[in-house]
Amino acid sequence: MLLDWVTVRVNLEHCTPEVRHAAAQLGDRICRYCPKTGDIVYETQAWDSIRSDSHQVSIRCTGDLWIQGSPARLMGDGCAVFGSGASHALDVLGCVRRMIAFVTDYLGAGSLPPAEKWLVTRVDVTGNLMLGSQAEVVQALSILRNCEGGRYRVSQQAGDTVYWSHRSKHRSGKAYAKGPHLAYTMKKPDYTGRQYSPLEIANAMKLLRLELSLKREFFARNDWRTLTPQQLESEWRSYFERMIGGAEMANETELKDRILAAAPTEGQGKAAYGCWAMIQSQGWEKARECFSKPTWYRHLKILRSAGLGDADISAGKVVALRSKIIEAQMVDDWSQLAA
Repeated sequence: MLLDWVTVRVNLEHCTPEVRHAAAQLGDRICRYCPKTGDIVYETQAWDSIRSDSHQVSIRCTGDLWIQGSPARLMGDGCAVFGSGASHALDVLGCVRRMIAFVTDYLGAGSLPPAEKWLVTRVDVTGNLMLGSQAEVVQALSILRNCEGGRYRVSQQAGDTVYWSHRSKHRSGKAYAKGPHLAYTMKKPDYTGRQYSPLEIANAMKLLRLELSLKREFFARNDWRTLTPQQLESEWRSYFERMIGGAEMANETELKDRILAAAPTEGQGKAAYGCWAMIQSQGWEKARECFSKPTWYRHLKILRSAGLGDADISAGKVVALRSKIIEAQMVDDWSQLAA
């Protein structure tokens, strides 16, 4: 796993006059004004992209100095597939410090405030799952595209990329095929990142990339300075593993037995299985209307405890290729991918 994106800001009152002056010179201005009177309604600063041979982050200055980008591209050889250093270690503080150091060198106006003074507003926690082939990755995406309900809302699709709750201020998800994305990105004329070999791109075609964005509301409730790698990994697993489910089902009889065994009482088990049968026959939305809110969520809890994922519940069936997604190997470096 890796941290693939970090957005961080610091109030200018914590900066020296030299830094404030240098930050004020950044970027173009975006201005809204009344054409009748010429009065300016508001003016803000556009993001200014900092590029070098292998790095890219963006900065802007409003009442705060903002930095955002991929910390993975600032570390090691700039590999944004698996990351290195603090990015690979899920070390938010280490990533923030590296990004601050990079911008400090760029501004050339003296030291920026220490990392502890900054506020994190977004972190992307990313995992790469290796499937058997590119075709299986495409099939897995078609399954995930239909996963809705509970915390999931398929909100936007671009090509083979699937987004969940992309407007949420708390957390959102994203799934896509990493190989084609990597090949497409490297063909861009303005690409300045790491040069991946043809073999690396070919191996990456088997990668299903799952990204969890933790956003402003999440960090309003959680102090980013105390977040551990284990907590970040747990957030990722909680989001995606509930979606996929945790056990392979051989047949409907086995599934019924699992549901009955997962329930606190025989009566609740039979009721939950009846709910599952209704989802199968009438669909998720219509079935939900037939139960009170507490009863519906009690049934869902039992179904999930039996091993069904939200993708199964959304579809009203144990989805195809489900077992392959469950058994997919999490890979953390190129050597695992090539094995």
